[in-house]
Amino acid sequence: MSSPTNLKAQSNDDEIDLIPLVQALWKSKITIIATTVVGIVVSLALAATSPEQWTASTYITKPSLYSLYKELNEKDAPVTASKLGAETKLYSTIQNDVFYSAMGVMAAKSVSLKDTPPKSGGSEPVLYIASTTATSAELATAQLKSAMATANTEAIALNLPTLATSNTLKAFNTLDDVKTSTTNSTKKFIFLGAFLGLILGSVFVMGRFLIRQYKQSNGV
Repeated sequence: MSSPTNLKAQSNDDEIDLIPLVQALWKSKITIIATTVVGIVVSLALAATSPEQWTASTYITKPSLYSLYKELNEKDAPVTASKLGAETKLYSTIQNDVFYSAMGVMAAKSVSLKDTPPKSGGSEPVLYIASTTATSAELATAQLKSAMATANTEAIALNLPTLATSNTLKAFNTLDDVKTSTTNSTKKFIFLGAFLGLILGSVFVMGRFLIRQYKQSNGV
């Protein structure tokens, strides 16, 4: 039966002394620096060969409740508050159905949708950013506009199939022109390459240190 002293000695033997490990890392700093530099070089090569990415985006929001009421009732006269009072909930439901159907179609066509402040009194966002990414500004813009046009048509046809094809109703409103931008990913590649190089170099040094410690402790 092992005594408490033997168990304590065995526990101490299994522990890793951090001071020699830190010293080993410091002595091998050239190796770690070299792997970090290699990681940066590789990441720069990847950044140079990666195609440029452009993002086209615009703000969208729900359509006008008044426009919906006017289109469905085929009335050109202004709608008073008293007329809308009893039907507001119904038309709000239709408005939501049309809008979120359009968002679903856009999402299916690889359009990224992100809610953004300001928000309404409840938890529902008022504005959304719709965006697509492509290898050129023209292609990204064309993809976004095409997806929005398809989403508008399909959402109205799905929720209001009896509406005349000549209707002017919109499933959503765009609050700004489509804008394009590109992001410089070189810095991201550099940081990622440096980080991976640093980690790999450190793991290599620590692995070599632990193997040496194991051989010494077992008399190999």
